[in-house]
Amino acid sequence: MKYIPKLLILLLFYSSWALAHKKDIKIATVQGLPFSDIIDNEFVGPNIEISTLLAESINLKPTFIPCPFARCLSMVQQGEADMILSLKKLPERENDLIFLHPSYMTQHDPLRFFTLASRKITINDFVDLNDLIVGTLRGARYFDAFDQNKTITKVELTSHKQLVQMLLHNRIDAFIDRENSILAFSSLENVQQKFSLANYQHNTAINAYIAISKHSNIKHYEERLSKALQKLITNNTINNILMNVTNQQK
Repeated sequence: MKYIPKLLILLLFYSSWALAHKKDIKIATVQGLPFSDIIDNEFVGPNIEISTLLAESINLKPTFIPCPFARCLSMVQQGEADMILSLKKLPERENDLIFLHPSYMTQHDPLRFFTLASRKITINDFVDLNDLIVGTLRGARYFDAFDQNKTITKVELTSHKQLVQMLLHNRIDAFIDRENSILAFSSLENVQQKFSLANYQHNTAINAYIAISKHSNIKHYEERLSKALQKLITNNTINNILMNVTNQQK
């Protein structure tokens, strides 16, 4: 028993040493406009600015790991990456993730269903989706009625680009996403006129969170990161970053 205090001291010392010698924070990053993009092989956008500020608050250097959404989420859940942004808070995700509070952004833009204008597909109500093949992002959650519906044929794809290409090649009848996420792609300017937005839409605001892995040493920074996040929200830093994107889209 007399050795237990010494063991505890050693464990505490090792934990502090490990944190002190961890110089970077690995951020699983989805290329998803308008919040993140890759230009000249570097990530840019609001999520990049916000995560960089959070990393600096704990004296760490952010390392951005590009990955499709499902892979990004899996990496953080398994501790292969430390942090992920723009995540919907769900009970099952809390098994492996710590959600920083408060949420840093509320997405007010409705979820829309994109179809090809040439096919003249009509989606006026939720039931009109039952006979369609609908593209979704792998691992994403949209809204309960859609997520839990077993009669809608859903095809999971890894990126917004794949959603668009599958629709253009008639491999799917429609896909679901937020309008700003799709129309923000500059490469789509010459095909936007081929799209048609369905009348039916799901218009419920969703809080977007920043989450860190329970299986990473970064979990020890939870309190400091939450305080830093709260400060960035209170002093309007995050709001100003997000407003810059909104103004650029006008």
